[in-house]
Order: sequence, then structure tokens, then C-alpha cells
Amino acid sequence: MRSTIRNPLTVTTLLVLLAGCGGGPEETPGAPGGQPASTQRSVRGLGDIVVAGRPVTGSEPSGLKKIPWQRTYSDGALYAPVTGYRSLAFGRAGLESVYDSALSEGTDVVTTIEPVVQQAAFTALGEDRGAAVALDAATGDLLAVVSTPSYDPGTFSGRLPADAEAWEKLNQDSGEPLHNRALRDATAPGGTFDLVIAAAALEHGLYRSADEPTRAGGSGDCAGASIRESLADACGDVFAAMADALGTGRIRETARAFGFDDRELFVPLRTASSTYDTDGTVTATPLQMARVAAALADGGRLVTPRLVAQVEKPAARAVSEGTAAALLPAVRAAGTWVPAEDADGTPLSWSLAYARTGDGRTVAIAARVADADPAAAARVTHRMTAALN
Repeated sequence: MRSTIRNPLTVTTLLVLLAGCGGGPEETPGAPGGQPASTQRSVRGLGDIVVAGRPVTGSEPSGLKKIPWQRTYSDGALYAPVTGYRSLAFGRAGLESVYDSALSEGTDVVTTIEPVVQQAAFTALGEDRGAAVALDAATGDLLAVVSTPSYDPGTFSGRLPADAEAWEKLNQDSGEPLHNRALRDATAPGGTFDLVIAAAALEHGLYRSADEPTRAGGSGDCAGASIRESLADACGDVFAAMADALGTGRIRETARAFGFDDRELFVPLRTASSTYDTDGTVTATPLQMARVAAALADGGRLVTPRLVAQVEKPAARAVSEGTAAALLPAVRAAGTWVPAEDADGTPLSWSLAYARTGDGRTVAIAARVADADPAAAARVTHRMTAALN
């Protein structure tokens, strides 16, 4: 029977595994000549990456003495942002890279992904350029990590001409299917960052409560709206005025408490840093905005996300319990969030939402879609919420 990586890994083993994240295809997706597969051998085949008790990978004899097993994939495109790829010709990425040695020795790697949530997000996103994340607010378990358009890693796992053709086609695809948008694509977060500004306003005493009328920036129905009402009604001008009153220093302090500017976040896949610059420029990954929403749902605690069951860091504190309790109802009530634009002017729709599972867990959900329709991302989070319920 195969051994299984579950819980816990020793500190020494964990450091060795994380060292595999640096400098390979996980940092530069699609780079030719990626990390070669391990030459350690298992007589039972490669270990598998497991989702909800079911392997989503397999292996078959390669005919090669040094690397005797070739990887196969089930539902390859659905789980590619999780598994990554393992190719005889083009190296490896994702969990295939991080846990290369363990998998090569026949050890299974058990993920935290829940198939029904993963499938709901994948179906809802379709061929749109987007991403979605579902994060257990209390444990940090990643229940869904979806990036579209995706790819099937089984199409280039060998070293035949067909594998080379599939690899070249993926690398020439303008949709960049090899790029993990959920974890490694930091863009303007639109109105979802208003949560951080609102938290800074409460934490630093600019407002005493989320129900106090705001003093600047609003017009029409947003004039004098409370923080809670401004979040629910997407009153972007209110939060722009609030940001001016707070100043970048206080907003940056709160943003960092939520995990912005963390350049050492591994889940254990390497993630892109979400940033808040001195000029007020903001970028965020879907994972980061799911962390913000999760912190509010868990009384202000900021847990470390994890994709594989392993030793976890203790939770930090993003904001006070009072601030979390004040803002959480506003996030639940919010419908459409103020959209954003990517660096090239592409319109971005964002959505944050919560779901309660049958066993009482609270899950924070974030989705981003490259679409001019502000409600595009909300359709994705709605599908994921329904799947969790």
C-alpha cells in the first residue's frame, strides 16, 4: 500500500519540498527546459494527487530506464491549476513539482479540494479568462482553485511529436492557459478593496461604527450613506474620499494585516504578491481577496491558505473582532462590486461571497472574470455557493 502525505509533514521535509518551488515552471509557466522529473524510482508507479479520496492522476510505464513512469490525468483541465503538469520532455510544475520526490517514490499527496465546488467554478467560468477560489474561513483549506482557460496536462506528458505539438500550441495560445490566474495573477481588485479601506477607517477611528453616516464622496443615494450601505450599494466615490482622509500609511498598515505585500506565501505553490504601493496603486490575486473575506468571516483572524493537508502556521489577526463583525453583514449584502481594469485596459468583474456548508463551515469565495459585465463574476460565485450548499 502506498504511503500518503496527509498530516503532519516534518519541518525538515516541508522545507525540502518548498525548496522545489523556486526557479522552475511554477514561476515562469510554459518556460521550456523546466525542472526535469526526478530519477528516483518506485516499482509501483508514481504516487497520485488525490481529491476527495479519488486519484486525479495515474501512471503508466514510460519505457525509459531512468524515468520509468509517465503521468496520466483524469479530468486534466479541471484540476490543472492544482496538479500542475509532469512531462518527460518539458519538466514539471504545480504540486507535481513541489512534491516531485515524494510522488516519484510512490507517495500520494492528498489535497483539500472539494470536487463539487471545483466543478461549479470551472463550469461557470467556461472559456472566459478568469479565476475563482473557495477558502474555508476557519482552517484555510482551499476547496477550489480554478483558472481559465485551462489545459490538459496529459496531452504533453510524454515525449512524442504529439506531445511537442500540444506543448507548442499551449505556449502560443494568447489565453495563456499555463498561467495560474487564481494564485499568480495580481490585478486591480476594483470595489473589493473597499473592504480594506472600510476596515482601516474603523480600525483607525475615522468612523466609530459601520452604520455612522459618511462625510464625503457620495452623491445621489450614496450621499451620507454609512459604510455598510456604501459597501452594499457599491459607492466607490465614498471609499475614494475615505482613502484620501486616511492616507496611504494607514491603509497600507491595514492592507498588510490582511496579507498584502507578503512575498513569501506558499500554499504550498508559490503565489504572486498582492501589493499596496505608496502611491495607492493596488493589485490583488483572487486568492488574496478570498483571504480578506475569510478574515472577516472568522472574527478578524487571518489563516494561512493550504492546498495540501500539512502543518499550518498559526492564524494572525487582520482586524479586530469588532471591525470584522461590522463589515461582514455588508459583504453578505453586497451584490455587484465596482469593476476594475487590467493593466492593458481589459475590464475586470470581481465578486466576493460566502457560503455555509452542511456541516457548519463558513467558506469565503472570490472570483474575477475578464468581462465588461460587472455581474459576470457574481454568476461564478453564485454557482459555487449553490454547490457548497
